[in-house]
Amino acid sequence: MILTENINLIWASLIVEECVRNGSDTFFLAPGSRCSPLTLAVARHPEAKCVQHFDERGLGFAALGFARATGRPGVVICTSGTAVSNLTPAVVEASMDAQPMLLLTADRPFELRNCGANQSIPQTQAFGAYVQWSMDLSTPDSSISPEAVLTTVDRAFQSLRKGPVHLNCPFREPLATQPDRTDSEAYLISLHEWDRDRSPYTSVYPSLAQPDEISLYGLKELLGENAKVLIIAGGGCSEAEALAIEQLGELQRWPIVSDVTSGLHFGPRRNPLVRHVDALVGGFGFPDLLRPDHILQFGCRFLSKKLQLAIEAQPPQTWIQVTGREGRFDPLHRVSHRFVTEIDRFCLFWDQERMLPTAPAWKQGWIDADGQVEELYHEQLDDAHTLTEPGVARAVTRMLPNLQGLVLGASMPVRDVNQFAARNKNQIHVACNRGASGIDGTLATAVGFARGLYQCVTVLLGDLSTLHDLNSLALVSKSKVPVIVIVINNRGGGIFHFLPVNDVSAEFENFFGTPHEWDFEHAAGQFDLPYARITDLEEFVQAYDEALSTRKSCLIEVETDRQQNLEQHAALAEMLKLPEK
Repeated sequence: MILTENINLIWASLIVEECVRNGSDTFFLAPGSRCSPLTLAVARHPEAKCVQHFDERGLGFAALGFARATGRPGVVICTSGTAVSNLTPAVVEASMDAQPMLLLTADRPFELRNCGANQSIPQTQAFGAYVQWSMDLSTPDSSISPEAVLTTVDRAFQSLRKGPVHLNCPFREPLATQPDRTDSEAYLISLHEWDRDRSPYTSVYPSLAQPDEISLYGLKELLGENAKVLIIAGGGCSEAEALAIEQLGELQRWPIVSDVTSGLHFGPRRNPLVRHVDALVGGFGFPDLLRPDHILQFGCRFLSKKLQLAIEAQPPQTWIQVTGREGRFDPLHRVSHRFVTEIDRFCLFWDQERMLPTAPAWKQGWIDADGQVEELYHEQLDDAHTLTEPGVARAVTRMLPNLQGLVLGASMPVRDVNQFAARNKNQIHVACNRGASGIDGTLATAVGFARGLYQCVTVLLGDLSTLHDLNSLALVSKSKVPVIVIVINNRGGGIFHFLPVNDVSAEFENFFGTPHEWDFEHAAGQFDLPYARITDLEEFVQAYDEALSTRKSCLIEVETDRQQNLEQHAALAEMLKLPEK
């Protein structure tokens, strides 16, 4: 039982204890005075684990990375004022990708709001539509039952299954350590049974939505016999969902296009997958032998813009989407059937009685074509001496050990790995902030991802992303789990060379190329990180191999040229007889 004479600390301790009982024992703390009741409650809890950082913006992304690794919310605690606003980018990303994150923001009491008091801003709706639920708690008061505090936390965890949740926590002085004459024994007497138990005060069970059997039988009739169905495994699938998708493709003999963030792209797959769809469709339509009649998409999104363009150019007869999230995830407005259910449950319902007769040659055509692309990439990139960005993507994905993590920058790195990744039979955990696709917070996300996996993580990102999140190198340096940072430094925004804006030649370099002359040697030194600058592929392989072997956080800077990178991509496309863009 919590024995203290300060009502703020009692409430804060109830909140922290109930978070732990709900399975969230990892807290992300930023310094501040107003949040001291929550901070002390975490510090004094025997099961609480802490990640501390001076920058709330980076701290939020670290909590996001933790959620991506574990499926559990990191609990973020910060003080009042602009500290809260700095969490917004991470909250937006978590919201767009339905990642859990519990935000406990300290605040001033009502008498210090809207009156010019120091460090007081409107916080109650700070995150607007980007949180699933929010509550402005009362200032702690012994006239309010402690059960009300516990059930509020439990209500928050109910909503966390769909995205971030915000509890705004006002505290009146004395904040935490000074007594205010509260009799904690008398106040908490009604919680003796809860205190003896280890369960949450209110246990909330998720609804187990089943796919409608009649609809599935109707879907079978709609597809018909010998249907050419292309499965697209989109981003964010769990391990169980990835396995279920693979088994369905094997059962039906349908080809599976695997997004690099789908959970299927790497590992000991029994069923051959299509990993190089960008090279096969080119963005201008499907080759005749590979054109699907129907698309079965799992998950809300997939990365490949070229696949999206091919579908837009040659729409399928039927586009079926299966996702556990409510809402419309259909930027082309072509989805004809949407099943809102758990992916593995959908696949389980598609049993042998529902199996449709298929033509094996349809799937084999995709697998053979993908194999030819893999052979070309191996020949042109793996054995080359010239350092290229596709070559780095190949080397990293080829060398990653089993069960380690890979975090990808949301600009060129994730596109290169999605297009050029080498086959790797090791199980690799991949994460990327593609909900809102911002370049901010990538380093911090990688640290949180490593914390959640408790495995070494490699983060591959660009120079602008690194500059954007530079102070998160402090998190990398302090990380208990190794984080290998690989920075592709092409002195600007490489992705803009692949976009139509590149045609505006007079203004392009200054306004879009974002040129700079900085490198990251001194930044690495500032945070005591081992550093290497790389200029050829063999040197990179050696440096990365050493980093994997020593299992220490470090920064490897790879120098490339933006214009040459564009030409290299075009040359590979030409070898495949595809359009350059």
